[in-house]
Amino acid sequence: MMKRKLSVIIAIMFLGCAGNLGAIPGDVILSFPTPAGCPSGLAWDGQFLWLADWKEARLYKINPGSGEVVQSIPAPGFRPQGLAWGNGRLYVSDIQTFVNEYQAGIVYVMDPQTGKVETSYTTPGPSPRDVGFDGRYLLLVDDKEDRIYKLNPDDGTTIASFDAPEKNSQGACFDGKYIWISDRIRDEIYMVTSDEGIVVVSLYAPGSYSCGLTWDGRYLWNVDFASDRMYKLEVHNGDTYSVRNFREATIEFTQTIRNLGPDPIEKVQVYLAVPEEALKHQELMSDIQYVPNVDNFKTDRWGQKVAAYVFEDVEPGEVVGARYSVAARIGDLRHYVLPERVGSLDEIPRDLKKRYLTEGSRYFINEPVIRETAGQVAGGETNPYWIARKLFEYEIGKVEYELAGGWDIAPTILERGTGSCSEYAFLYIALCRAAGLPARYQAGVAVRGDDTCVDNVYHRWVEVYLPNYGWIPVDPSRGDQQTPASRASHFGILSNMLFVTTRGGGDSEYLGWTYNANTTCVYSGKCDIVKDSYALWQPITAKGKRNASENGECR
Repeated sequence: MMKRKLSVIIAIMFLGCAGNLGAIPGDVILSFPTPAGCPSGLAWDGQFLWLADWKEARLYKINPGSGEVVQSIPAPGFRPQGLAWGNGRLYVSDIQTFVNEYQAGIVYVMDPQTGKVETSYTTPGPSPRDVGFDGRYLLLVDDKEDRIYKLNPDDGTTIASFDAPEKNSQGACFDGKYIWISDRIRDEIYMVTSDEGIVVVSLYAPGSYSCGLTWDGRYLWNVDFASDRMYKLEVHNGDTYSVRNFREATIEFTQTIRNLGPDPIEKVQVYLAVPEEALKHQELMSDIQYVPNVDNFKTDRWGQKVAAYVFEDVEPGEVVGARYSVAARIGDLRHYVLPERVGSLDEIPRDLKKRYLTEGSRYFINEPVIRETAGQVAGGETNPYWIARKLFEYEIGKVEYELAGGWDIAPTILERGTGSCSEYAFLYIALCRAAGLPARYQAGVAVRGDDTCVDNVYHRWVEVYLPNYGWIPVDPSRGDQQTPASRASHFGILSNMLFVTTRGGGDSEYLGWTYNANTTCVYSGKCDIVKDSYALWQPITAKGKRNASENGECR
């Protein structure tokens, strides 16, 4: 027992020092083992933690500072799943399975002092994994229905419901403004709005089977079924973003021009976008090696640097072009944006407004359809975060992904309802700018399935400016997903499967509306010109093994 107490004290001292250096949301402040091996629900009574154990069918009252069990009582059911504290009572959700494999959920309302059940009622779904209390209603998350329910705590009447963040939601609690939900497959914890279930913040879960959650007024607590541990988590202080899950790779980008004749090309100009030396989540590990060598670098009106080549008198059958290779370290970038801490539109610097609220030949932000749509969707909203988020949710509900060739203007995309990643970006930038929110695009090359791969499709997304947070990545095409969590995973989050080469606000004097590279040809007569480009990814490892791809699909 003394050894356990000493380890807890050391953990508190160490984590306390780390916290003074700036805790990242989701960081573990304190951790200790659970009293039994199959933990499920978690609750906070204002002074102590309450923990349910599924296998033991018991409820444990726990000292939050030491992890010591203060009291233990039998659970009211055989398979306790969730716990919530409210009105001086414990609410215990349970799953009952009958002989014919019929499954039903039940909530017990019990007096923790006496251990007696005062009432019980069935739940609207068959699998109530956890419950929380928002001061008025009982919150229930069901992983079979993939729903979050608001119930009358007295009799279980459904007041409202909305989609759960993901299909494997487990824990639920309320922090006074937002609902928190854990997911055991994605290993994440979500902060969602209490009215619609929009995922605002995603945290990395501390364990691999995140289940019960509770809020103690300052910190979030999570219990993990796989590690059999309870974790006290920082959520609101510290850094506004984190980077993890790094991959190291060599990226070789090649641009070629083949003249099939019959006449020569007088001049070919090739511009290769030069990746920035360092971003929040991406750093170059080597000098960029150019073939042929390049001495001519230019910078466009958006600050994008390019390597410029000129090839003259390209004969029929001749191939010219350029390539570069560079080693890079790329991580998963995750921003933690709290809407309440985002500054107002008036706080956006004037130079950014002047630069990134302007018109563009793909945007047409002054067209009535763009202005009216932006105004209707924003609906009088003044918070920049919610302006950006409403436009994001609107676009992914309005447009479907289609790689049909060509980049149309924003009004056409809006009317047609389909678009490529670039067209999603053009429309989103146009709507943001029309709503008074600075927006620009980023672009680059992507890992396509395997770590060693070729990309000849590429990808473009958006950055929006949020006062007090700066430029935030938003990817409306990849965010066009079914679940709230999968949509939110492309708002403020950027995958380590993307190598950023290009940043721009619109028309570029060198790249035009392209990214990665651009070519122009001057000729007289007739020339059949074939332009080709591709990016080759090669992982950098000590023994030539593949890097682990941390994130999901790429398209």
